[in-house]
Amino acid sequence: MGKHRKIFADYDYTEAYQDQIENLEQWEIEQRGKKKGKGSFIGYQTKTTKAGDQLEADIYPAFASRQDQPRTRRGNESRPAQKNLNEKKARRYLNNLVNANFGKGDLWCTFTYDEDHLPEDPDEADKIFTNFIRRINRRRKKEGKPNVKYICVTEYSDEEGKKKRVHHHVIMQGDISRDDLEALWKHGRRNQTRRIDPDPDTNAAGIVNYISKDPHGRKRWRASKNLTKPTITKSFSKFGKRTAERMVKDRDYLERRIRKAYPGYKFIDAEVKVNDINGGFYIYARMRRD
Repeated sequence: MGKHRKIFADYDYTEAYQDQIENLEQWEIEQRGKKKGKGSFIGYQTKTTKAGDQLEADIYPAFASRQDQPRTRRGNESRPAQKNLNEKKARRYLNNLVNANFGKGDLWCTFTYDEDHLPEDPDEADKIFTNFIRRINRRRKKEGKPNVKYICVTEYSDEEGKKKRVHHHVIMQGDISRDDLEALWKHGRRNQTRRIDPDPDTNAAGIVNYISKDPHGRKRWRASKNLTKPTITKSFSKFGKRTAERMVKDRDYLERRIRKAYPGYKFIDAEVKVNDINGGFYIYARMRRD
């Protein structure tokens, strides 16, 4: 392959490759690997995302021309800010942002409203929360501290015939008193603040899953501007085509190759998906720093 050969891989591979490999027989996997349909690919690109102690690897086909790519929404890495958290991609982005910024000793809070302070709609709830953050930051400024780091998921339910339900789930840096936080929130008394005690393998993923589930309520999320963004790198040479296809067929080999490619990280889990048009595979692997 020419040293400067251009490749095309700027498509949404999570949309293009959705069939779970576990649903296929071994002979079907062999046939997919041999298939050369429309949009046949030239190799595999690897996107590595580092977020705190978590590392994710996405391994997916790259193509010789843009026309060969699967037709999906482009810009897969665009920041899905304030999108519906029922979307898997938005939840994954949020989880990486949490891993990059929060961990043991930080705060997981829920702020609620009583009947006298119930906002009319999510926009009003956002304004109330903005003023809450301003009060926190004014106090921090007096103490010589920078603005607080936080991620907030606002959940709003207004079903006909049912009582309105609004609350904010917040993950926040831990150098602030829980009593002070609850005193600064002036809109309801049924609040909860607790210290994060992360799972050794998944960190705060359980919290993210909890605050982003429940498809019955509308959700929007926001974050402070002072957060550390996950680090993303791409490589077309990390895993060759033959290596990637062997990884698909042999789970033990997949784990060994992932560990070898990312020394210093503990392998947690992986999944493999396929595309019926071009016969390509998509591998997602997740690791934690040893």
